[in-house]
Amino acid sequence: MRRVTRRALLVAGLVLAAPAAAGAAPAPADGVRFAVKGDWGYGGADQAAVTRQMCREQARSPFAFVLTTGDNFYRPDGVATAENFTRPEACLLRSGVRWRAAWGNHDLGGDATATALGSPRRWYQFARGPLRVVVLDANRPDDPAQRAFLERALVTAREPVRVVAFHQPAYTAGFHAPGEVQQRRWVPLFRRHGVALVLQGHNHAYERMVVGGVTYITTGGGGAPIYPCVRPTPGLRRCLALHHFLTVRADPAGLDVRVIGRDGTQLERVRVPAR
Repeated sequence: MRRVTRRALLVAGLVLAAPAAAGAAPAPADGVRFAVKGDWGYGGADQAAVTRQMCREQARSPFAFVLTTGDNFYRPDGVATAENFTRPEACLLRSGVRWRAAWGNHDLGGDATATALGSPRRWYQFARGPLRVVVLDANRPDDPAQRAFLERALVTAREPVRVVAFHQPAYTAGFHAPGEVQQRRWVPLFRRHGVALVLQGHNHAYERMVVGGVTYITTGGGGAPIYPCVRPTPGLRRCLALHHFLTVRADPAGLDVRVIGRDGTQLERVRVPAR
């Protein structure tokens, strides 16, 4: 497989959107729309089908960014290639949409999450309109520096809607077990500091749980082979073993989440209130 470098993206006309320049118009204060997918950069028909539906949604109403829940690049792990990135994601790349990516376990084998998706740091935060997003590295949930960063980010956030995203799930009904370290070190901060929605990956399905007043959504159906729903879990509301992605609109009162299948079918729509 041919590795995709930033130079190759430039030559192909698929350069990623640069950060907004100083003085650029801010996002509307009353709302921001974005997409979410995870466990996606696998190559093959499922990834391509999910991305085609994303591009249809993008054409109807542009995304401010695409947020990933990790495992962005498989085969070889962590490396962007024509097969797992530039060909199946071409319509999104042409649109110039900004990527905001979490690092999954498969991403550690290379640096494409940094070089192709623009996420050099393993944990970071950003704001858009009424929304604050904190992206964490669940490959290192016991890192005290990361926990301190998370607490500081949530304590100082002034946006009314707060979302956290990472790869290995805190709660899940899927094949991979829930993360006990995440539950012990991160979950109390989510509850204490008003996180409305936690986005997770790693299990290749769609799951929605409400635990301690916080909504947890696993979105791991972006293109890799699907896993079954096999594990009893507290607060489980829905589990679908299907390829999918999310569209999310955040406004000052909360988030509207739509789950869209690879054929364009709306699988679920749910309102998550701000906390």
